[in-house]
Amino acid sequence: MMRAARFHGQGGPDVVRIDEVPRPVPAPGEVLVRVSAFGLNNAEVLQRRGVVPAPAGGVPGLECVGRVVETRAGADGPAVGDRVGVLLRGGGYADYVAAPAGACLPVPDDVDEVKAAAVPEAAVTAWWNLVHRGRVRSGERVLVHGAAGGVGMLAAQLARELGAEVIGTARGAAKVGLCRQLKVPHVIDYGADDVAAAVLRQFPGGVDVILDNQGGPALERNVGMLAPLGRLVIVGTQAGPVGELDVGRLMGLGAEVSSSSLGKLDDARRVALCAEVGERVLPLVASGGIVPVVDSVFPLSGIVAAHARFEHPERIGKVVVTTG
Repeated sequence: MMRAARFHGQGGPDVVRIDEVPRPVPAPGEVLVRVSAFGLNNAEVLQRRGVVPAPAGGVPGLECVGRVVETRAGADGPAVGDRVGVLLRGGGYADYVAAPAGACLPVPDDVDEVKAAAVPEAAVTAWWNLVHRGRVRSGERVLVHGAAGGVGMLAAQLARELGAEVIGTARGAAKVGLCRQLKVPHVIDYGADDVAAAVLRQFPGGVDVILDNQGGPALERNVGMLAPLGRLVIVGTQAGPVGELDVGRLMGLGAEVSSSSLGKLDDARRVALCAEVGERVLPLVASGGIVPVVDSVFPLSGIVAAHARFEHPERIGKVVVTTG
C-alpha cells in the first residue's frame, strides 16, 4: 500500500484527500519510481473542478521526480537507483508511480529535487510548442504571455537560450522583477500597459512567434502583433475558449494559428520529446542557464493548501509537494 492524493468529488481544494491505495505494479516497458516530489499544474486544477476528466486510476499528477526502484522487461534506459524526472498522464500525487521508461528524464544529482520536480511538464510543454509548433529560430522575436508562470518562465528562458529576442508579459512589480532576474530581455506589465501597443512600439514589424496562455479572447489581439509569416501557438485558455478572428487578416500575413496539449500526443511522440528535452534542456537546467522557479513547497499532508496556493493570484512559479 501507499499514500496517494485523490479527488473526492468536484470543487475547491478541499476535495483533494489523502488515501491509502495499492502500490502500482509496472507493466512491461515500465519502471516503478519512488516519488520524492511532484509539481502542480493547471490541468490538475481543471480536473479537480470537473472541467476536464480526471485521469484513469483516480490519482492526478502530470510530473514528478524520484528514484527508480523496479524495472520490467523492455524498460530500456533508466536502471534501479537512477534519479529521474517523469512526464506522466496521471498518478504523480503518490508515494510511487509506474511510468513508461521512455517518459523518464535523467536528473543530475546536483539539481535540487524540488526544482527538478518543477521541470518535466513545463520543459516538455515549452520545447514542444517553441521548437516543434512555433519553429523558433535564432534571431526571431518571441512573445511569451504569462512569463512568470510555471510554463511561461521556463519557455521564456528556453527561447532566449535558442537565440531568440524574448518579450515576456507579467502582472505586477514582483512578477516583472522576477522575469528581469531571469534575464528576460523585455518585460511588459500587462496590469499597467497595453501589451499590443507596447510590443508594436518596440517592434513595429511585429513578432515572429507568440506563446499564448489566454485562449479565445486574446486571439484577435495576438494575431495583430504577428509579423508576416508569424506563428501563434495557443497553450492555454485561462481567459476562456471562445474568440473571434479576421481570417482575411491572418491570410494577409501568411501567418499561422495552432494549439496543442501534451495529453493529446501519443506515447511515441511523448517519449521522443522526453529524449529531446533530456538532451537539450536538462543540461541547461544543470548549468544554470535555465532556472526553475518554485513559489512554495508543501508536504503531501498539505495537498489542500498546495492547491489553494496554486490558485492564488500572487503565486510566482511552481508549487511543489514533497512526499518525504
